[in-house]
Amino acid sequence: MAEISVRITESYSTWIVRDNITIDTSNYPELEGMSEEEAQDYIQANSYEMAAPEGYDYCDSLYEALMEQDVVRDKITDEDTEIAFD
Repeated sequence: MAEISVRITESYSTWIVRDNITIDTSNYPELEGMSEEEAQDYIQANSYEMAAPEGYDYCDSLYEALMEQDVVRDKITDEDTEIAFD
């Protein structure tokens, strides 16, 4: 019999919750005049471009400061393995 090349692949989904940051909206003029829901939508869409909050001078953006927070919960789901052949 000839040789058979075989390998295994793995896939999974990881869900991570990081600790929250409370921002002072008065430090973000772009949020002025927005309702809380509008501000939340804006932050979700633009956190990469928003300034880091006070005390996070080592971060370039709000998004980066959020990513620096401690993990408070994580979960791995949809674990799957599969035998594959070349």
